[in-house]
Amino acid sequence: MHIKRIFSFIFSATMVLSSLSLINPDNVQGSQGTVMTARITNPNPLKGIKKLQQESISAVILGDSIAVSQGASDPFIKGWDVNLKEALFKKYSNDILWDNKASSGTLVDYCLTRAPEIEDTTDLVLICVGRNDRNYYTPSEFSRKYAKLIRLIKRKAPKADIYCIVEPPMVSSDESKFYGIRKSIRNVSSDADVNYLNVWSVFPRDQDELDSLLMDGLHPNDEGYKLMSNYIYKHLVWDINSNN
Repeated sequence: MHIKRIFSFIFSATMVLSSLSLINPDNVQGSQGTVMTARITNPNPLKGIKKLQQESISAVILGDSIAVSQGASDPFIKGWDVNLKEALFKKYSNDILWDNKASSGTLVDYCLTRAPEIEDTTDLVLICVGRNDRNYYTPSEFSRKYAKLIRLIKRKAPKADIYCIVEPPMVSSDESKFYGIRKSIRNVSSDADVNYLNVWSVFPRDQDELDSLLMDGLHPNDEGYKLMSNYIYKHLVWDINSNN
């Protein structure tokens, strides 16, 4: 008799749980009719570049002539940032609202003067500088300034994802000066726990092949900027779609 009661209790409890599982979590039928319950919101809302899955994002570019697509036939149509914007919109149906604070012929110092203008609502910051700095700073000096720039950006836009771009190679028999800058960008970005985009690595080493992608031996042409934007696009999509 005692065992029979236990089975009866288990059966009743199972039926109750089964009936509850059929209820729409947003609607509960009460004595006064249908009651709308509060929908549970995402406890970890997307931020930074990942927000592009759901809405448009604001982004800042800091840098030099390559950051403003000098060498493209029309930077406002063929620039790497334009290509990137169009590709990401096609992928996610949301827009990147660029604020390009870069300027031709500048150094990391110029980025330091523009970084304080970054809004705290910024979602993405791309740093594209270093090619000119090789002629003015040692790798150690550049590293200190670059690290300072990243710290400043983090203070101004704490929710933004930061990407550090190593610019393309140039037609030259000696790239040793830029090697030190490239290494500095890699090391500083790692130490600061920000993202690293080695655009330099995707360009060919053969000087003739490289020259075909550059307008003047230094600045990419339309094809070169397309190559650059494709590389950045692939890395951003990977980060956007990752579960981290």
